[in-house]
Amino acid sequence: MSVRKPAPEGQAKPQVPLRKRLLWGIGGMTDTLTYNGLNGMMDAIFINAMGLNPKIIGLARSLPRLFDLLTDPLIGHLSDNTRSRWGRRRPWMAVGAVVAAAIAVIMWYPPLSAAPWVVTTFVVSMMVILFTLGYSMFTIPYTAQGYELSTDYNERTHIFQWRQYAMAATGFLTPWGIPLCLKLEGAHANVTKGAEGIHVVSWIIATAILLTACAPIFGCRESGAHVAEKKTRFIEAIRYTLKNKAFWPLVAGNFLVKFGMVVTGCFFYYVMVYSVSAGDNIQGTTRLAVFFNTINIATFLAMAPVVRVTDRLGKKGALLALMLLSCVAYASVWFTLRPHGSPWILGVSAFLSGTLHLPTAIADIWPALLTAISIGLFCNSMPLIMNSMLADVCDEDELACGQQRQAFYGGVFVTCDKLAMALAMYLQGALVAASGYLNTLPQQPPETIQYWMKALLYTQPTGFLLGFALILLYPITRKRAYATRAKLDARASLKEI
Repeated sequence: MSVRKPAPEGQAKPQVPLRKRLLWGIGGMTDTLTYNGLNGMMDAIFINAMGLNPKIIGLARSLPRLFDLLTDPLIGHLSDNTRSRWGRRRPWMAVGAVVAAAIAVIMWYPPLSAAPWVVTTFVVSMMVILFTLGYSMFTIPYTAQGYELSTDYNERTHIFQWRQYAMAATGFLTPWGIPLCLKLEGAHANVTKGAEGIHVVSWIIATAILLTACAPIFGCRESGAHVAEKKTRFIEAIRYTLKNKAFWPLVAGNFLVKFGMVVTGCFFYYVMVYSVSAGDNIQGTTRLAVFFNTINIATFLAMAPVVRVTDRLGKKGALLALMLLSCVAYASVWFTLRPHGSPWILGVSAFLSGTLHLPTAIADIWPALLTAISIGLFCNSMPLIMNSMLADVCDEDELACGQQRQAFYGGVFVTCDKLAMALAMYLQGALVAASGYLNTLPQQPPETIQYWMKALLYTQPTGFLLGFALILLYPITRKRAYATRAKLDARASLKEI
């Protein structure tokens, strides 16, 4: 039997039809709704509205990530070794989506009148079930499903483009969760601050989680080629992964980038509400939603150009360029995410509001929207390249061990990603408390706001610079990836003879 040779670079015919790419990509909505949709409202509801101690929320966010050190690789390993009539990915995805949808509603009913340790136990338990079980059981097999769709170097990036489209589209909606809560509360919104409206909004999110999860679960059947593979012992999976030198620069680089972004990421909310909007919760959360929507519009528009640039430069070169540009984008918040009093900036704001009839909430923050556009263009495009690079890493692993273990690699990568978030989120609570923030104050002291701004400037760009240095060590080039794929195809052809 003849060996299927890879097509010349950039000329391979698509292995995956558009319909299947779209259905798989919709699963990115489930991911974003679960993680960003729920996690993104915790500060506003638990801390600002319900008055819980920021350190409790920091603990609730970080502890599940520590459990994930074991459970994520284990879920990936179990998925890789699942043999069922529904495949090895879809059963796990279905259970994960149901768990996430259930907790999306239950988590907003903490027993506030009970003892502090009871409240802490409740919130932490909800986060453990949501992220350690629900989110992981869906996302890890789902991502592995994407790795398996194509064996072509370039097409893998094009496939993950659809996931990023779905995430960006969902990103238009998730920032409006808090404004919608406040809208539902009506005249007393600045008193309840979303604590009542969240009970309606959470049902909307839970329903959307279930509906979007159906697309990759029912629309992306597996080939069944894995059925004949022997199962791998967990300790063997760990040993092969530790020996894969191409994997760890990606893991470490992503770890540092994610830590730098998350450790002070919550300050965007506080700065927009208490600095840019002078303590007006409704105006501040609306402006923050516009800020995040601008990011997602830019992300959506950036996908196709970034994929084309990646096809030309290669994945490593494109990722390094995006990291440097993201560093500049996040450093710009020092100048753009604050009230502006200079005449020319006020003049532009007046022009946007009076001549173009833009709402004041948007016109007054146009410098911040320039930062948002840059973040969307550069930073939010990085995951599609990283995931495509991980698919190439899995090919090298398959060549070494003879088995497909995409979910295990995805699990380890996500575990390290979550460990970065665990450390960062634990520090988030401490940093919020150290800044002098008090939810009882209608406005925060100038020194508190200055603390938030300095924290954003010092941490966000640094993570990208450190990640850049580690990605330089990633060894897989386009030529090497094609050579690996040719060897795997040759091996598969010999087995079929």
